[in-house]
Amino acid sequence: MELIEEIKELKKYKEDNDLTIAELARKIEADDTTVGRWLKGEVTPNFYSLHKLRNFLNDIKNSEDLKPQEIFRDKVTREREQTKTDINYLKQRIKALSDVEDLDTLVTELNVTTKLGNLMRDAHKTPF
Repeated sequence: MELIEEIKELKKYKEDNDLTIAELARKIEADDTTVGRWLKGEVTPNFYSLHKLRNFLNDIKNSEDLKPQEIFRDKVTREREQTKTDINYLKQRIKALSDVEDLDTLVTELNVTTKLGNLMRDAHKTPF
């Protein structure tokens, strides 16, 4: 008997995750003997079991799709933290410059600081 596509996916999931038939059966809330017979191609799932199996496989696919988003979120979080650190540095630098009595030095430093801030804003593409 030819294995249906869902059973092939289930078999691959079992092998990829090094699961026993009993562990796999618990995950999909089915009898382990029945799941073993599905994997061997002895029987095909009934309509209700096939529905549960499809839901399980969809949940697996959806959880795998979330992983790259989590990595992206981590990257965004790191970039935002770096931006906050950069902004705090600029604020401290401007505060330190306000103590400078030489106006020409202050203007020069502010111009440099502004350019640096603009470069950082453009690099992070984050509004300040």
